Amino acid sequence: MGEGSEEAGRLKEAASLLEGGKVAEAREILDEVRLSLWNKAPLECPVAVFVEEEPESFGVYRTRPSRVFASGETMHVYAELQNYTILQDEEVYHIFLTVSYNVYDSEGNHLGGENPWENFRFITQRPVYEFFLRLSFDFDLEPGEYTLEVIVKDRLAEKETSFQLPFKRL
Repeated sequence: MGEGSEEAGRLKEAASLLEGGKVAEAREILDEVRLSLWNKAPLECPVAVFVEEEPESFGVYRTRPSRVFASGETMHVYAELQNYTILQDEEVYHIFLTVSYNVYDSEGNHLGGENPWENFRFITQRPVYEFFLRLSFDFDLEPGEYTLEVIVKDRLAEKETSFQLPFKRL
């Protein structure tokens, strides 16, 4: 059997239940298939931006129109993650991610960073599909062009993703 064949069979089962008017039962199967596919898919970060201030919650942020920061100004980053592992353990679900970062100058020279820098470990009662990173950086850098690289590792699976945000320090 090929990759995803179990999920394909479950989707057919859900379709059959829908045809029979059993919407709630079909939805339960679709929820199971969603979790299975979510866990199999590669870790991704479809949104990563500098923001005006610390974001309030998932999807609630104001993108900063400029990537230019004054000396001493805090840089706030909002990033959304998809396909991190949601591990079911009896009646609870586990998520465990670590975040590292690096800073590079305009020539690509590594200036520093931390590995790991932050840990995000959650135990939830239901699978959580809306997860965002709220990151703040205070770099003591000379005026110039730089790149911030953020690396996210899924500690419950062999998954990793990263993003880069170029910025200028005045």
